Amino acid sequence: MYDLKSFLDRIKGNKEHLLEVGKEVDRKFEGCAVLRKLEIDRKQPAVLFHKVEGTDIPVVANMFADRERIALAFGTDGNNLNKILREREEKPLEPVMVDNAPVQEVVYTGDDVDLFKLPIWYHNEKDAGPYITSGMMVTVDPDTGIRNVGMYRHMLQGKAQLGIHLAETGHGRVNFDKYMNKNEPMPIAITIGHHPLVYMGALSFVPYGVDEYKITGGYMQEPLRLVKCKTVNMEVPADAEIVLEGMIYPGDTCEDAPFGEYTTVYGKLRVNPYIRITAITMRKKPIYLDVFSGHVDHQFLGGTPRLASIYRAVRQACPTVQDVYMPPSGCCRFTCFVRIKKRHEGEAKNVLAATFGADAFIKMAVVVDEDIDIFDYYSVLLAISTRWKPMGNVVIIPQAKTNALDPTVENEFLVTKIGIDATKPLVGFPETIEVPGAAELNLSQYLV
Repeated sequence: MYDLKSFLDRIKGNKEHLLEVGKEVDRKFEGCAVLRKLEIDRKQPAVLFHKVEGTDIPVVANMFADRERIALAFGTDGNNLNKILREREEKPLEPVMVDNAPVQEVVYTGDDVDLFKLPIWYHNEKDAGPYITSGMMVTVDPDTGIRNVGMYRHMLQGKAQLGIHLAETGHGRVNFDKYMNKNEPMPIAITIGHHPLVYMGALSFVPYGVDEYKITGGYMQEPLRLVKCKTVNMEVPADAEIVLEGMIYPGDTCEDAPFGEYTTVYGKLRVNPYIRITAITMRKKPIYLDVFSGHVDHQFLGGTPRLASIYRAVRQACPTVQDVYMPPSGCCRFTCFVRIKKRHEGEAKNVLAATFGADAFIKMAVVVDEDIDIFDYYSVLLAISTRWKPMGNVVIIPQAKTNALDPTVENEFLVTKIGIDATKPLVGFPETIEVPGAAELNLSQYLV
């Protein structure tokens, strides 16, 4: 069973992956203060808050803040995570429909709809209000009927009203624009609380028109179970914890933000559309999943699924690419490390060009040799410090398109990008030092 509770059962008892809080916490910052203190102490477990003020629904947060925990959800480890992502993404499975679903055990419609009953948190000090940060939003292309699933932030605006920031780069925005150009309302569904693989599927970096539910099935290696919504004509994961159904009408707008973005700074005040919620469905005893916005939880969640498509693009330029990684120090968006088995001088520059072309968010790319561990900052910085020649082994691209949330952006979408070739020349470079026998040595035979 691929649902949130089954994964919590899997990590329960392992304090590196799950801590449980019995003390009641306020939904305004207190829960996030616990997460931030753990982050300061360099600990990144998921945290299950059993008691949240004003609601009987528990909250689990920080689920994606550890790469090894994401790997565990795939049944592997961090070293093999990218490989598993790529392999499973290439084997999508059609979802299946069911008539009865856990997520529809309780149904609220009409005047019974009340978003204030959900434990929607305030996250960062200057956030404009409480935000749903874990909502997978489903939309449908009005011309083709093809589904799209993505993650968008939703500001609580009222008992049955949510703001939504539809980023210009998102596929949901494409569908929204089509409805608005037709002067028609857009039906939506927001699903909250899933097994990590369902979230990974929703954020898979696939072309517009590809159904993310199929990618999710590939990740799980079994079809995703879907159920028809109650008030809108679309399908949602049957094993979710909570679903919000609604409509976005032409001309409906609200003030939204500031909000603590994945960039670790506040996004500016915007005028965004809002959603009129028509139904809330949930399990009898749901668990609300929150994403700790602006922190590592938020960054790994959004960045990890992008790696498979970046790898494929880079492989076109360099068949001997070993792996790619976007570290949280680059918000898992703006910085990309690429490891290759170098065959020709100049090859790294082709790799840099392919990397920037693969993902417009990337602002700095670094190419290193196969002996460098791209998951270790020390190793990458050592390569830059000892192998990079700034005068010749650099690519600078001025005024390139990026994401509007980049704090250094100019004119909404433009930024200068830099690519660094930190590979050794094929001949004439000094030999790297090594101590013979160290790798095979059994320390237990020496220590007392």
